[in-house]
Amino acid sequence: MSENLIYADENREDVGVLMDYQFDLAFGTSENDFELQVSIDDHVLQEDYWIYIEGTEYGGIVDDIAVNTETKTVTYKGRTFHGIIASKIVCPDSGQDYYIITNKDANAALATLITRLGLGDLFAASTDSSGITITRYQFYRYIDGYGGMRKMLNKFGAKLHMEWHEEQVILSAVPYVSYDDEELDSDHVNFAINQVFNPVNHMICLGRGELKDRMVVHLYCDEDGDISQTQTFTGLEERCEVLDYPNAESEEELVTEGESRLKAAWNASLVDIRLDDEYTFDIGDVITVSEIVTGVHLTRSITKKIVTIDKNVFRCQYEVGEQ
Repeated sequence: MSENLIYADENREDVGVLMDYQFDLAFGTSENDFELQVSIDDHVLQEDYWIYIEGTEYGGIVDDIAVNTETKTVTYKGRTFHGIIASKIVCPDSGQDYYIITNKDANAALATLITRLGLGDLFAASTDSSGITITRYQFYRYIDGYGGMRKMLNKFGAKLHMEWHEEQVILSAVPYVSYDDEELDSDHVNFAINQVFNPVNHMICLGRGELKDRMVVHLYCDEDGDISQTQTFTGLEERCEVLDYPNAESEEELVTEGESRLKAAWNASLVDIRLDDEYTFDIGDVITVSEIVTGVHLTRSITKKIVTIDKNVFRCQYEVGEQ
């Protein structure tokens, strides 16, 4: 990968290459922004200028400029490409409860979302077939664009790929990678795990209505964590919670919220891990970590990527969790 950090003007026309800088950016489930620091003598960026590394997802737009005369530095802050999409909201059409995409190739679905979010000037979707079909996906009400894209693709076994190419950011859907057979163990990686062996597996979802007329839906997890309305665990193995959601406008909305809560409860085990640049993952890839002495292990998705370039030294760290 080229580590040349190029800067372009507000029209995305290249101006030059930054030579001496410290660049930090993070994207995934949170942050989705960057911070770039240079000596005050090397100040070249202006409001709405762009920075990027060609052929990668690393870059964004300058939203803030801060000067420190004591340290003689200038710090530029802004949204990454991911953050620009996250600053848009997927809204349902007027008179509709949800925005739904059906029977589209995943790349075509991304193209539809780009247009819907008004981002067609900067972003474009690959025109190639992804081989992944979005049979039906109902977006969470008023979810941010980036989160909506990731959740949609994740449901169909895919992840979002993006790269800067000729003044545009090209989006595409590719299958996420599961590294189940390549466990990261405690001999090579430091991490902290709190594994829950008997998680909540039954969610009683209460919607609108009163007393006997109240909408009630029961959701259950099976041994693999798959959610349905068929009960697997009974007796002492059953662990139940109640979701009180009186504002649910429909049973479909109640089920959607209930599935989200039950998935979070089922995956209550926690892992705190940061993987360094010895590893190469994308947001959405799945890894398994294992502690040798206790035998405790967890499988989690890559949910955050933290990139740092300092004095031309590139480092990448990862955080894991639930998509």
